[in-house]
Amino acid sequence: MKKFLTTLLCMLSMSSFACAAEPVELSEPARNLTTSVNEFCWKYFGTLNRDENIFYSPYGINAALSILANGATGDTRTEILHALEADNVEALNDGHKNFSDFVAENYGKTFAEANLLLIDKKVIGRGIDKNFKRTVTDIYKSEVREADFSGNLDGEKKKITSFVKDKTRGFIPDYQSIVTANTLTDLLNVVYFKGDWAMPFEARRTGEVDFTNRDGSKSTVKMMNKTFDEEISYRADEKFCGIELPYSENAAMLLILPTDENSLDVAELWNNQTTEYREKFLDGLQRSHPFDGKVIVRLPKFELDIENSLVENLKAIGIQKAFSDGAELFNIINDTPLKIGGAKHRAKVKVDEKGTEAAAITEIALMEAGCPIGAKPPRIVYFEAERPFLFVIRDTQSGVTLFAGVVNSMRN
Repeated sequence: MKKFLTTLLCMLSMSSFACAAEPVELSEPARNLTTSVNEFCWKYFGTLNRDENIFYSPYGINAALSILANGATGDTRTEILHALEADNVEALNDGHKNFSDFVAENYGKTFAEANLLLIDKKVIGRGIDKNFKRTVTDIYKSEVREADFSGNLDGEKKKITSFVKDKTRGFIPDYQSIVTANTLTDLLNVVYFKGDWAMPFEARRTGEVDFTNRDGSKSTVKMMNKTFDEEISYRADEKFCGIELPYSENAAMLLILPTDENSLDVAELWNNQTTEYREKFLDGLQRSHPFDGKVIVRLPKFELDIENSLVENLKAIGIQKAFSDGAELFNIINDTPLKIGGAKHRAKVKVDEKGTEAAAITEIALMEAGCPIGAKPPRIVYFEAERPFLFVIRDTQSGVTLFAGVVNSMRN
């Protein structure tokens, strides 16, 4: 961990970013989690409508499903593990604990995670499976509370809205829960990120320009402008070009454009690449020395607030049995077979001259199942996000993808 942190501090030093190319030596749990989250990120990406704007937290969804996997057995657990690219729940748990401990020790107010497990009062008396409760409280730091979904549904929904508002520091004040009177258990994961750019954009250089949307139409947007001189990483090949914009603490935004300047289809092009290519490109960008020359960056200020049901997406990546009466979610409430009654994800991001604020909620509501079962003249390159672009926010130590998104449209 000390070597880990030394490399991280080196990467984020304001006086020099040259050492960022040194490889980071990850512990086995950290490698497992990074692989699980990042591979899940693009697997889930493939289930989304890539003609629309996209924003989600692969880390947040992964965490919620990891907790659920601990309450599952048999084929139900196998399907969840396969979707998360994990061999076993122990690897997931170790990875999340490792990352959670690192966040608590090093992130300050930049990144925070909160989990909540609600158990309806009519079944809490049967007892929560002791191993499951120990895992969610000790490893996932989850609160466990009694709820009254059947008797006070509106009140419980208001409490969930309040919980989300508090854990996102007011960034998402109006989350609407999916719980119903039939919900027996509700699992929520909330992740929150607020990072200031290590090298902020100047507001006086922001001006209005046209952004070409995915469908070819144009929208007038507020475009930020900044010239970086041997300060940020730039990477390009025959398919894509990308830059890394570091935050002041422990994280960076990676932005991706197709190399073909006429292409408006970054989401589909990226989705068509192999997992190996995508991770090699992103890891290479993140570990590169600063570009030997100037990088002129034009990036729109933008906000996205996207909410989706997770049901069909999770089924598309192989999690199916958990939604059926044959769900083997036996290790949550004693003597109570459960199945997923609803699943939802909401993610919001705001990017401006100062930095980025982002948050996401993953909610999985469980109900009773029917039955058990780089000195030469500086080179100049341009990265002008005046057309659809892809972006991810990553932890710079582990490489864990915290958020991912695509801006396809900037309609007024």
